[in-house]
Amino acid sequence: MILDMKKLTLIFIAVLGLGLMFSCEKKEATPVYDPGQNTAATISEPAADAQFVLTEETADSVMTTFKWSTASYNLDDLETATYSIQVDMPDSNFVNAKELASTTETMYAITVNDMNKVLIGLGYEADVASLVEVRVLSFLSSNREVSETISQVIQITVTPYVTEEPSGPSLWVPGNHQGWAPASAPQIWDTDGDNVFEGFVYFPEDGFNGEFKFTANPDWVDDENYGAGATPGSLDNDSGAGNLLVPGFGGYWLVADLNAMTWTYTAQSWGVIGSGILAGDWTEDVDIIPASGGPLNILVATTDVIEPPDGTELRFKFRADDGWDLNYGADAGSNVLILGGTDIPMPEGPGNYTFKMNMSAPVFTYEFIKN
Repeated sequence: MILDMKKLTLIFIAVLGLGLMFSCEKKEATPVYDPGQNTAATISEPAADAQFVLTEETADSVMTTFKWSTASYNLDDLETATYSIQVDMPDSNFVNAKELASTTETMYAITVNDMNKVLIGLGYEADVASLVEVRVLSFLSSNREVSETISQVIQITVTPYVTEEPSGPSLWVPGNHQGWAPASAPQIWDTDGDNVFEGFVYFPEDGFNGEFKFTANPDWVDDENYGAGATPGSLDNDSGAGNLLVPGFGGYWLVADLNAMTWTYTAQSWGVIGSGILAGDWTEDVDIIPASGGPLNILVATTDVIEPPDGTELRFKFRADDGWDLNYGADAGSNVLILGGTDIPMPEGPGNYTFKMNMSAPVFTYEFIKN
């Protein structure tokens, strides 16, 4: 059968057209992250010439709200950027920079108290107006090394103040847990002058019987030590009063009200938890207790810290009773713990760490050491 030449030509042209159409179809390239297209945040507030005079009377008020633009990257489906607000002395290249906050927001309000602690910790002189340099780092937690950008540096003038650490009278807590020696006993404190004393004491398992007393001196002085009163929960300062008692070994929050002559105890166990601790998902604590033979209100734990499974920065907190009702984080720029404070960063990365939670003074502090 002989095909009509005209029809054959049309078929050939159609096939050729289809081939050209498919051969010319452009393949979509997979988007590639390009660090060269990172755009840093830009600080918009406060103004570069802003001046602040800090006072203890306004300690809890907001000094200023730092604001900045969003950092941008060349891909749209990346994680939300994290921002770190840093301060340091002029011309220091931020080698001793203190982090005010780490946040995924584009603003951060800092209190007078927090800024003052940061500046005093950096070595600024109280009652002297001084220049402070501020910058904002932005980065993707999953790959900080190539994604980090740095904003412009602004200078503000701040006058810090001298603050006295909270203190006040104390009661010593001697007992069977430490050999009945008031001078070396843990203390609880009255920090606001209301004659109510409170604090944490750990009663070790070894040799436990739970008996103790409160004393107003680091010695046994008649009428100034407090034992069991006639009714449960009451106190008596008669030198012949019986011993007070907690029901089992472990940590307790003790409260002694010398106005009402009463006392209470609340069992309290502490742990350290974080993004690289145990499973690294903030679900399980490492128990933290006093070191053998050490002070009974300085808690210690040594544990391995892993790379966070979700790729976030290493951070941790202390919390009580495996829950979040009572937890401590960092006070900005110092080793002071603050109730419900922000997570504490571990910039040295994974490894073996020793964590310490110090409740031996009215102001709780922390320490962590990479071993």
